[in-house]
Amino acid sequence: MESCRDLSNVCVIVFLSMPCRKHSFRCMDRIASSIPEGCLLPIEWAKDRKKDAEKPVLFVDKALEGRANLIAGANKENYHLKNLTPGKDFHPTAYADLRAVTGGEACPNCGKPLRIDTAVEIGHIFKLGYRYTESMGARVLDKNGKEVTPIMGSYGIGIERILTAAVEQSNDENGFWLPPAIAPFEIVVAPVNVKDETVRAAAEDIAKRLEAAGYDVILDDRDERPGVKFKDADLVGIPFRITVGKKVTEGTVELVLRSTHEVRDVRITAIVESFEELLRWPR
Repeated sequence: MESCRDLSNVCVIVFLSMPCRKHSFRCMDRIASSIPEGCLLPIEWAKDRKKDAEKPVLFVDKALEGRANLIAGANKENYHLKNLTPGKDFHPTAYADLRAVTGGEACPNCGKPLRIDTAVEIGHIFKLGYRYTESMGARVLDKNGKEVTPIMGSYGIGIERILTAAVEQSNDENGFWLPPAIAPFEIVVAPVNVKDETVRAAAEDIAKRLEAAGYDVILDDRDERPGVKFKDADLVGIPFRITVGKKVTEGTVELVLRSTHEVRDVRITAIVESFEELLRWPR
C-alpha cells in the first residue's frame, strides 16, 4: 500500500448497490460515508448475487475485463492499492457497460473519434402501439376491407423549444437575435430623435416602404434615448435595425446587422433593394 495522489492512470470504474431489502441504501451510505470518494476498495463484495445476498454487489466496467495490474482504492484517503487484477484479487459480481464515453474517443464500430455536442430536442415521435386504440375501441378497414385495430403514434414539434434553441445559438452579452422567419419583426426602424421632424418623417417613410415590400417592420417612434430603443430591440431578437439619425439630411441611414454588429450606410431610396440583396430574395 502506498500514497498515490497522482491518479491519472487509474481506470477502475465500478457501480455499487445493495442487492436485497435487508440492506437499505442507508447501509450503503454508512459503508461509503467513512471512505473518501475514489478510495473505496473493491474487495469483499458479492461474487454471486444469489449466494452472497448479504453483501453489496460490485459491477465492473466491461473495458476492464481481462485487464491486469490495476490501481484501486484502499479504504483510506490518499492511499491506493496497485497491481490488482479482476478475477484474482477481487471478484466482480458482474461486468457491465457503465462508463460514459467522452469526446475524442474511438468509435467502437469504425474507430473514428467521437464528437459530442450539446443538442436540444425540438421534436419527437412516440410509438404508442395498441394501448389507446384498443381501450377506445378504434377500428379501421385495411386494404382488404377487414376491420383492424390501428397502431397509434404521437408526433410533436415543440414551438417553444425551437425558439429556445434559436436563442441559445444566437446570443451575446447584449441580448439575442432570431432568424427572420421566426423573429417577432424582421426590421426595427429607430429614429434617434422623434422631435426632429426630418428624422421622424424619414423613419415613417422607410417603414412604409418596407411594409409595402412585404417585410415585417416595427417603427419605434417612442420619445426615448437611442440606447433604450437599441437595447429593447436586442432583448426581443429583431435581426436588423435601421437607425435614422443625422445622416438623413444626406439621404442616408444606418443598417445594422444584429448578428455581426456590422453597420452599413444605405441610401433611403435603395432601402428595399438593400434588404432584397441581404435576404437574397424579393418579397
